[in-house]
Parts: sequence; C-alpha cells; structure tokens
Amino acid sequence: MAKRVVVTVISDLSTDQRVHKVCQTLHENGYQVLLLGAKKKNSIPLDQRDYSIRRIPLLFQKKFFFYAEFNTKLFLRLLFTKADILLGNDLDVMAATYFASTIKRKPIVYDTHEYFMEMPGLNRKPFIKKVWKKIESHIFPRIPYIYSISDSFCEMYLKDYGKKPKTVRNVPYAVYKEKTQYPELIKSIEERIPYYKHILLFQGAGINPQRGVEELVLAMKCLDPEKYHLLIVGGGDIFFSIERMISDQQLNDRITIIPKVPFSVLRHITKHGHLGLSLDKPININYRYGLPNKIFDYLHAGLPVLVSRLVELEKIVNNYQVGGFIENHEPKHIAGRIQEIFEDPELMARWKENTANVRRDLNWENESKIVLEIFKQVESEMVN
Repeated sequence: MAKRVVVTVISDLSTDQRVHKVCQTLHENGYQVLLLGAKKKNSIPLDQRDYSIRRIPLLFQKKFFFYAEFNTKLFLRLLFTKADILLGNDLDVMAATYFASTIKRKPIVYDTHEYFMEMPGLNRKPFIKKVWKKIESHIFPRIPYIYSISDSFCEMYLKDYGKKPKTVRNVPYAVYKEKTQYPELIKSIEERIPYYKHILLFQGAGINPQRGVEELVLAMKCLDPEKYHLLIVGGGDIFFSIERMISDQQLNDRITIIPKVPFSVLRHITKHGHLGLSLDKPININYRYGLPNKIFDYLHAGLPVLVSRLVELEKIVNNYQVGGFIENHEPKHIAGRIQEIFEDPELMARWKENTANVRRDLNWENESKIVLEIFKQVESEMVN
C-alpha cells in the first residue's frame, strides 16, 4: 500500500511554492499526501491541488499566541490523523510534529527553509529565542532525515550539531504542467501595469525589514518615470508600510504594488518583467547565506537580475553570468545601477540568454530526486 505522508507547515499554503512542489512530487511518485497548514484571516484561496489539504483555523493572528495555538491544535490533529511518515517544514511546526511522531512511533523528515535561530525577529526577543533554541537543540540531533535550501545553511548546521543536512534548492520546475488559473485576477492586474516601460520586478511573500525595499522605492525618484516602472508583488511585515511610503512620496504613478497572489498568477506576472531585484542586506545569517526563492523565479522566467553581494547569490550570478550587483543600498546608487544595465542592451541580451542555462541545471525536476531519495531511505528503514 502507498505510504501516507502528513506534511506540516505554518506558512500560507497559497504562496509557499516549496511545500507545494514537495507535496506534488510525493503525490506523483505514489505517496498519499495530506498537507496541514494555518488558516489566517487574510489567507487567500488555494489553487486546485492533486493532494489533500487541511487548513487549521486560528483565533490568534500573530506572535507568541499564534505559534502556541497552531502547535497545540496541530499536535492534537496529528495524534488522530493516520500517517506513515511525517514531514515538518521549519522549526515553528517541529514541536508539534516531532512529539506527535514520537508518540505515534512514526519516522519524521525535517525541511528547514532557513537558519531559524538567526531570524531577524528573534534577535530582539532573547527569551523567545532561548525557547526556540531549546526546542531545536532537543529535536535536531534526534532527526535522521533533514534537508535545507542552501549549502551554506547545511554547513552551519553541521557546525552546530555535527550532522549535515542535504541541500535541496527551492527552484521552479523547468516545465510546468499546471495551467494558469484566475483569468479575471490576471486581467485586473495587467490593466495596472505599463508594459511599454522597463518593468523592474520585486516579488516575495517575505517583504520584511532590511530587504532593501524602502531604498528601492526611493530609488524610483531618481529614475525617468517615462522609462521605468517598479512592480512590487507579495506580502510581509512591512508590505502595508511600503504602500503608505509610496503614497507619501507621491510615487503611485511610478510604482504598482500588488498583494500576494496564487502561484500560477505570480508566474504569469513574473514573465512580463524585464529586471528582477533582490536587495537583502547582510545584517544576519539568513540574509547573508540564504538563497531567495525569487532569484530562481526571475531567472526561470528569463529575467536578468540585480542583487546584493551575498554569498549564495554571488555563486549563482557569477557562475551563470545572469546579472549584476549593487555595492551599497543608497537609493541613488541603486538607480544608477539600474540605468547602467538598461543602457547596455547587448549585456542585457547576453544575461537573458544565459538564464536558459540556469533553467537547464537548477530546476525542480533535478532537486526533487534528492527528496525522493530521502523518502526511499525512510521507507527502506521502516521495513528493516
């Protein structure tokens, strides 16, 4: 009989492409998949999926009580849910997922999307950070099957716990089988975008402090409004403050901001951009050594990129010659780099052509093989 994998995650199921790809891969390879996630007041509708999904409704919407309520409800749900294997995504679901796996005596796999203990919000909350560290220190050494998003993160976990996770990059499919949905939503968005200009694209569900968005907005004041237009798509801690900033700076005619949208709609928007931007500041380990999903979304859509000089990003951009770098976060500097890039059409054309090599090498068809190897190992050890 097919093994039933119960997948847990606290992020918004409508925008977490990594979790969706893992679930879809398991489903297509004969596993029964149930995905359990949080339902918040602002959760958007889900695309149609091939696997089962359950959203857990929550009364609390943020911070400590949100995590406490979700893990309590998740733990109880897991205790009474049939599962052969559990897959937890990130430390904020692992208390419930790990202890349920222990009680039920079921194997558990851990997908850590980031270096959790260095999340920016934890540095200002020493007590909360200490609690999460205790949870991680108890759980991490006891889980045999772990993977993460970048080589750098895997090396850091090796240093912390003496065990190295496998690397599974969060890259798109080389070829998507899913059809684009939500035609009315797409039409309403397209009506707001001046495609006759150079479209600068900044997207992501985690538009948070220190990601360079504020400076990018101010950089638009230094660019010719007849030539350049910035498109911001997604959500995050400062999304609504960015909306206010755009209005306060009287930049509404130069910047279009769109709240988070389903996967298929985002892919449609991305392919209409001309330059993808990722401007994280190297203020913490997650930003310094992370590998933002949007980089691969841009490159797979054929967009050259302008990025910060961060470890994993430099590897990709330099190895494949698909973009340029900013050297600081001064708005005038960012605007200047954008102008330089568009004033060299031959360079842009060469970068754009090279994005095909990224799509060929770094795609989910390849990365998913690592996920399947892990689950086959789990199954083989269950038999033994």
